[in-house]
Amino acid sequence: MARIFVLIVLSIFIASMGQCQGQPEKDEAKQFTPKKVQVDTNYDGKPDRVEYYDNNGQVMRVEQDTTGSGKINEWVIYKNGTPIRKEKDSNGDGKPDVWIEY
Repeated sequence: MARIFVLIVLSIFIASMGQCQGQPEKDEAKQFTPKKVQVDTNYDGKPDRVEYYDNNGQVMRVEQDTTGSGKINEWVIYKNGTPIRKEKDSNGDGKPDVWIEY
């Protein structure tokens, strides 16, 4: 008798599991695509890298403080997710003075 009861309870549990798995809700079906992501690469509590994305989730531009000064001194421009140009401020005046084309 106990075996039958266990089998019935187990059957009901398995049947209910199948009913829980359905189509995702409308909100769940949407994918989240960030436009801007800030990263703290040196773990000092302040973001020192900012990544910008297009509507398809492809990176468009990355700005970074590579010296720890708190100022952005490096910019990388992307096209279709591939870097095409890098600009760098090597003297700390806030303006790029080194350009690299990929």
